[in-house]
Amino acid sequence: MGKTISFVKGKGSISHNNRDFIADNVDRDRMAWNEYYIQQPLKEAYEQIFGPAVAEYNARQKRKDRQIKDYLTDIKNSGNNEKQFYEIVVQIGKREDTGVVDENGELTESAKEASQILDEYVRSFQERNPNLYLFNAVLHMDEATPHLHIDFVPFTTGSKRGLDTRVSMKGALKQQGFIGTGRSDTERAQWAESEKEALSKIMFAHGIEWEQKGTHEKHKTVS
Repeated sequence: MGKTISFVKGKGSISHNNRDFIADNVDRDRMAWNEYYIQQPLKEAYEQIFGPAVAEYNARQKRKDRQIKDYLTDIKNSGNNEKQFYEIVVQIGKREDTGVVDENGELTESAKEASQILDEYVRSFQERNPNLYLFNAVLHMDEATPHLHIDFVPFTTGSKRGLDTRVSMKGALKQQGFIGTGRSDTERAQWAESEKEALSKIMFAHGIEWEQKGTHEKHKTVS
């Protein structure tokens, strides 16, 4: 049996992910089936990641106007294409083969298995990605198919200028060993492929092959 893997950028709407805001496509009766793994306020996450580095940086500044007062706001207004945080949405299969409920409104076996696989995947995400600080992660079972919203702050350490620890998606992935070679082979593309490989191994352990989108062939790992 083969199923596709969807690994795409999310909109980063924490209120939607945590169901503080409920969209029209959400089945309120199934909201209790959702799994909320971590829900840390972004400001708190920034203090935990960057607090010591900001304090150390500010201590070196002789002029107060050069001190960092709010690093979270500084990133938002930096204009260097760096985001305050990033989100990926991860899904196995499609509505046709992995719908959450059947015609009677009961949880399908395929959705149950998909949720177990996604659960294993998200629980191992931080271990695989030490430079991507996970602050919000939710498994949604109240829409058409089971899927994860994973929100994280990418950071790099050891910077010689400015903050020792700072926000950087490219830098974070480089420190995790992903070195881009060009536009068609970026750090992010390599990382996404690596994450899909990790998910495919969990799927395989559950007896599900990874079927590449747009083909009818099973995906073969490097091994």
